[in-house]
Order: sequence, then structure tokens, then C-alpha cells
Amino acid sequence: MAKAIGTVRSTDLNPKGQGIRCSSGGGMTFTRARGLGASMVEDLDTAIANAKAIHRADRISAARERLAERAGIC
Repeated sequence: MAKAIGTVRSTDLNPKGQGIRCSSGGGMTFTRARGLGASMVEDLDTAIANAKAIHRADRISAARERLAERAGIC
């Protein structure tokens, strides 16, 4: 696996969080994460369980809608 060469510098900040800036020198540098995904959630296990429950409910709802369409109810 390749190893990153560059480093993140204080001048590499991107306040809008869009895009990547590259600096010359020892390689590419990337802006720090901003917004969603910038920090880890406190209780990861609960977040994963909640997401799985939501995804399961969405799949069940979509399946029920498909059955209703086939039966001509909707």
C-alpha cells in the first residue's frame, strides 16, 4: 500500500469544505474534513444499530409499495 508523502498545513484550510488544495513540496496535501464526517460519533454502536433499523424499515416499505402496485391498489 502506498504511503502518503504530504502533510496538512495550516494554510491548506478550505473554509467552504469543497474541493482539495495541493501544495508544492513533499507531495500533495489535502484539506481537513469539515461538516459531516469531520468527527466520530460518541456512540458508534448505537448509530450503527439505528441506521440498520432505518434501512430495514425502508426496504420493508419499498417491498410493500411494490406489492401494492402489482395488486393494482395504488
